[in-house]
Amino acid sequence: MSTTRVDKPSGPEAHGRWVRLPVRPVWALRLGWLLGWFFAGAGVMRLLPVPFDVAMFADWGLSMGFRTLVGTAELAVGALALWPRTRPVGLIGIGVVMVSAGTVHAVLGHSPIVAMVLNGSLAAAAFGTAWALRAEILR
Repeated sequence: MSTTRVDKPSGPEAHGRWVRLPVRPVWALRLGWLLGWFFAGAGVMRLLPVPFDVAMFADWGLSMGFRTLVGTAELAVGALALWPRTRPVGLIGIGVVMVSAGTVHAVLGHSPIVAMVLNGSLAAAAFGTAWALRAEILR
């Protein structure tokens, strides 16, 4: 008969009980990763002098400084959403950026339906994915 050495447990089981964390849904991991790449790419596009993007902001009457601010915010939240440890925070940031974008479109007088559908669906996807990955904050 062999004996097995048992070391003192560390982490959640050290207190004499097991802490059960929710399972991370695969769809949330994939959607979070996809949103992170999408927003990081959009942020790079805003920071580079892409003619289409420059013309779009100019047509709206927004300054290039505002375009740079938007690009920096998109790049930052997209980068945060790419790393597993900061993914929920990055996804919340993506949701906030999209709610802000919808507000800007409403103030500029653009179609509210298009603004709500495009910005709202991305914000809902980001907030929902962050909620599904909320256990990552506890790890």
